[in-house]
Amino acid sequence: MQKITQKEYHRTSISLTPDCKRRLKAAVIILKRNGWKYSESKLLRQLAMQYLQHWRGTGLKSATARRYNEKIKGIRYVQVPWYIDKVLYTVLWERGVHSGMAISRMLEFALRHFMPRLMESILRHPVKSHPFGKRNAPYWQKRYDQRKRHNPKIVIIYSAKTENNNSKNLSFRQLYRIFPFDFLLQGKLPPNWAILF
Repeated sequence: MQKITQKEYHRTSISLTPDCKRRLKAAVIILKRNGWKYSESKLLRQLAMQYLQHWRGTGLKSATARRYNEKIKGIRYVQVPWYIDKVLYTVLWERGVHSGMAISRMLEFALRHFMPRLMESILRHPVKSHPFGKRNAPYWQKRYDQRKRHNPKIVIIYSAKTENNNSKNLSFRQLYRIFPFDFLLQGKLPPNWAILF
């Protein structure tokens, strides 16, 4: 098995529709106006993480991840270079194999649906040395507060115990619990529990 770390980076590219490419470019410009220096690669990384956090599967598995960069149904895709750490790319690839969706389509979905949420969460915190960002921060904070659902940070803890393990049978019990992230900071989690982020 190949060993990878977050310090290793992977040079690749994704294919986006011209409309999504314009959205990405516009987001980088808006962030720059408000004092935030984001490259397209960094913004795509944040969107990929948003996608992974909100993805809900159907329990089915496909044979492989789909790839299509050529003209399909009248749409000509634009190639966008992407510089991403190998760990996140591997997780995206595995998710693509599981869901049968290309990584490019995942990011295109994230650009359409999660970009406003990401922009609000970044721009509601003004850059101190940037007056334009300070002036606009209350507007972004108001938009952020108007959202009906926020996904709070959580901690999933689990415990597993093998009851029977022989050549004919394997049975075990697994218990998991979900706690708010604040419990971890306050030291309220039970001892000897494995923590998954």
